[in-house]
Amino acid sequence: MTTQTPDSTLARPNILIRKRGSGVAFMILDAGGKTNVLSSLVMDEFKEAIRTVDEDDSIKAVCIVSGKAESFVTGADLHEIMKFTDAAQARELSARGQIVFNSIANLSKPTVVGINGVCLGGGLELALCCTERIATDVPGTLIGLPETKLGFVPGLGGTQRLPRLIGVRNALEIILAGDPVSAARAHEMGIIDSLTTPDQLFDQVEAAALRLIAQWQKEGRTRSDANSCKDELPPEKLKSLFAMAERSVRIRTKGNYPAQTKVLEVMKVGLQEGLEAGLALEADVFGELSVTDISRNLVFLVFTSEFAKQSAIATGNKENTPKTKTVAIIGAGLMGSTIAQLAVEKGFDVLLSAVNESRASRAKQIVDEIATKTDRLKAESSADKKKEFGSIAALSGDSELQKADLIIEAGAEDAQVKQQILSRISKAIRPQTLIATNTSSLSVTDMAKGLPEGIQLVGMHFFHPVDKMPLVEVIAPVGTTRGATAQAVSFLAHMGKTPQTVKDSPSFLVNRLLTCYIVEATRIIASGVPVNFVEEAAVSFGMPMGPMALMDEVGLDVANMVAISVFNAFGERMTPPPQLQMALDAGMIGKKTRVGLYLWDESEKRLGLNPLLVEKLKFVITDAKGDKDEAELLARRMILPMVDEAARCLDEKVVRRAREIDLCMVMGMGFPPFRGGLLRYADALGINNVIEELEKIYEKSSIKREVSPFLRKLATENRSFYARSQDEI
Repeated sequence: MTTQTPDSTLARPNILIRKRGSGVAFMILDAGGKTNVLSSLVMDEFKEAIRTVDEDDSIKAVCIVSGKAESFVTGADLHEIMKFTDAAQARELSARGQIVFNSIANLSKPTVVGINGVCLGGGLELALCCTERIATDVPGTLIGLPETKLGFVPGLGGTQRLPRLIGVRNALEIILAGDPVSAARAHEMGIIDSLTTPDQLFDQVEAAALRLIAQWQKEGRTRSDANSCKDELPPEKLKSLFAMAERSVRIRTKGNYPAQTKVLEVMKVGLQEGLEAGLALEADVFGELSVTDISRNLVFLVFTSEFAKQSAIATGNKENTPKTKTVAIIGAGLMGSTIAQLAVEKGFDVLLSAVNESRASRAKQIVDEIATKTDRLKAESSADKKKEFGSIAALSGDSELQKADLIIEAGAEDAQVKQQILSRISKAIRPQTLIATNTSSLSVTDMAKGLPEGIQLVGMHFFHPVDKMPLVEVIAPVGTTRGATAQAVSFLAHMGKTPQTVKDSPSFLVNRLLTCYIVEATRIIASGVPVNFVEEAAVSFGMPMGPMALMDEVGLDVANMVAISVFNAFGERMTPPPQLQMALDAGMIGKKTRVGLYLWDESEKRLGLNPLLVEKLKFVITDAKGDKDEAELLARRMILPMVDEAARCLDEKVVRRAREIDLCMVMGMGFPPFRGGLLRYADALGINNVIEELEKIYEKSSIKREVSPFLRKLATENRSFYARSQDEI
């Protein structure tokens, strides 16, 4: 910032106004807490601050910046929104906020916003009201409107001002996806007028304000017409564009995420009938959607995910938590190489080796490929981002393991193979080095028994594909120190993952529940229900794919192995249907061999159900379509036994909280987010209704099953899964 002395300072609890001798006033937003959130209180202060600068003739321009070092505005106060009990309250909040932001947009003085760090939701809507927008070109500066991912629509003018600034097509990309973009991408799209560095931001913002003062004094106010759109389209083309977007949304969301459709309606009305009409409808729709169960569920998951991430980061920041800089990965297959790639991109130095000498040349080839990709990413990145990358090298021998702070064993899912690798490397490491075994179902406790005394071993269950699935289960067997668990959790948090500590029990949490789902679906199909009815029912429920397609993704060999492991642990209720082994015997492995329950082409596109399902497994495939009621019944038949098993997991303390199960199911299995998770779905149905339907399902089953005592206890005590204080965020 320049060294000019301000004329005066006007202070409020959340907003500071500093008048400078240049005629520029800096409006500094510094709300209580780690980030700036646009609560009702902050918006009221904004209203007064705008009135103050508007009435002060000595102020010629306004610069809006953040008092937080690493963020601008993270959005509206979601906790406040979640307290509303009816749509009218939410609509009033939106309408009041629109009035405040309209006063910024209509201010008789130029406004420049300086953005460093996260600028989401209401933060971007605030920026859109300003004359110019300047942002820092650093990785932490992210810009977007995530509201549709939260189940409602932008409520402070974003649906109206963004298309007018950058055109309808670009605005649809930002609003429908809900994902933030980098400052560089926002600049390309026209959201940001210029880029700078954090240390130059204040100077650049003030320089832009001074330039605008001179320009406005010479040419008059230069704001564009509020009703004009950058790429204004003829009515027929605009109608066609929205029709295409509506079809795309309908196909993608299957009606489960109404905000996606509603936001198109709001944007279209605003462009056709004018800004005022668009803002009025925006407030109405915001109010309507923000109090729905879907929105509440989606926001709940955001809170739960953020709580898990912040807890992991806090654990890593403790002074006594061992730090990880160098990671050795033993196993250069798909899982090991993907973990290595991600670790390098997150700034860790990686040593990679194959599980044995026969595969050493392949491991070195992968090292070269990752190094080449890293060099390319560095060349494409800004100077600030280059600092994040780590290095990668081939591990030439076990003696080099002395360099590692953490070793990840990523060999085949075979207890004997893993035990041999762990036994070997445990003799070559420093005493304080942590070892992690990447396993989806094997007992970490059993593997730890064969290691020398003092060696710390944890399990890390990465989900495939590693670069896309955020969840990692962390398994700490009895005897593992808190420091070792903390180091594992901290490492995963820095990898951008959401770690969840689970008890060392058969198949841990997600795979145990996933097996329950797959086994139940297979039983239903084996009873004569057409395969496509079951697949369609799961997708209609909101699952990303049907259970048969999911098995192909996982691999029937892996699915069957886990199913047998779960059966051995839990007995008759988990009896795997014989059709799983029959499918394997018929050569159905899955997507990786292009022949599974479906057939796949070389580009991994699904071609259709495998005819061998009828010939070998005697399954039914039909061209007919199941009706909606039947689909809902089939979905509950697949989902409710998972609820029962999840209740057992809570009783056994595999995890301790219902919200941990729900987060894991959404992030690890793809359970539909709009339902809030498996156990929030059960609570919505009602525990007594869940038990009643489970009794009907189990009564018709050929194997002996009973409703879990934990679930019956909830019913007896008239409680739900979320009626316990430890499940509150």
